[in-house]
Parts: sequence; C-alpha cells; structure tokens
Amino acid sequence: MIYKIAFASSDGVRIDRHFGAADKFFIAEIDTEKEDYELKESRDAVPPCNGGTHSISKFETVIDTLSDVSAIVAQRIGPGALQFVREHGKAAYQIPLDIEQALCLLLEEKQWEADKWRSHTKN
Repeated sequence: MIYKIAFASSDGVRIDRHFGAADKFFIAEIDTEKEDYELKESRDAVPPCNGGTHSISKFETVIDTLSDVSAIVAQRIGPGALQFVREHGKAAYQIPLDIEQALCLLLEEKQWEADKWRSHTKN
C-alpha cells in the first residue's frame, strides 16, 4: 500500500514545527510493500494556534488541506489538537527528527499496522 504522510517542517528537512504553529507541511508517500518513500510536495497552511488560543475553523482548514494524508508528524502536538486530528481519521506523531529519519522509523516500526491506517491510500 501507498500512504501519504504530512510533516510539519519549515524547510522540508527537519520536523521543527508544532502542529498548531505550522504554516507548511511537506508530504511524503511511503510504499509499505517496497519499504520505500519519496518526498512529493509541500502545502501551505494557516496555523490554527494564535498566541495560546485556538481556532476550530482553522483546525478544520488544516485538516482539509491534509485531507488525503493518513498521518501527520510534528515536533509537538497538544492534547486538544491530537484529539481533533484523531477524530478526523488521521494518526498523529511527535517525532522531532529529520523527515528522512522519521520516515525510516515509521517504516522500520511498521507504524501503519500498529495504528491501523485504513484510509487515504492509493494502490
């Protein structure tokens, strides 16, 4: 299966943004059969957090922007945002590493099996 994963990153290299403060997500596709990945694109987002306050409509906008991904990886994600992301059918992870390191970790741990990634696949 092929899954899309969004990474909260300022530069496409490091996972260095909190989910609520991310203004850009880099999208990678992982192929679980070949155990390979490819960074495909970046997408701009409107950060849902504003100085400690959160906007549900902005959370929804980010989820819409990432509608085709199965998982979101950020440096940090707060409990409210984590619940919101999960309620919208996406896995979420806090992995403050480089994107390539995180991809290798997700593949090595077969995270899609552990978290039952069901949707947003293409085959």
